[in-house]
Amino acid sequence: MPHARRWISFLMFGMFGLAFSVPGAMEGYGDGAAVAQSEQVVEVTIKDYKFVTKQGPLRLGLPTVIKVRNEDAERHDFGSTMFEGLSVKIEKDGVIVYGRGLSGVFLDSKREATIRFDLTRPGRHEFRCSIHPTMNGELLILSTEAV
Repeated sequence: MPHARRWISFLMFGMFGLAFSVPGAMEGYGDGAAVAQSEQVVEVTIKDYKFVTKQGPLRLGLPTVIKVRNEDAERHDFGSTMFEGLSVKIEKDGVIVYGRGLSGVFLDSKREATIRFDLTRPGRHEFRCSIHPTMNGELLILSTEAV
């Protein structure tokens, strides 16, 4: 029997969220369900100087959208080295910025932004608020082969 290659992805933002996919988790939906998925979305709310997340399982190679909303009265930013070398599209306040080397976005109170990119690299990718150094977390993407 040939070995099937599958990805197991983990998403962890500090202590606030964890999602994972395991082989067979999509049984009953067929392999076409995962392929048909157009974007994977991570919602990040900044509240009380913490990153609070809502997301499903993430897969490498799919378009990824991070929606960030600042609910605090203070200005924050969401920045990460995970975007280094990748083509990134950031939408904020009616302005769209495209490029490589974009590292994140600053958000005033009650503002939001959308960051779009293709999730292509497994590994540990930290994110932070450079204004408030105690605000941080990480995106952990692991890839493994299943039999």
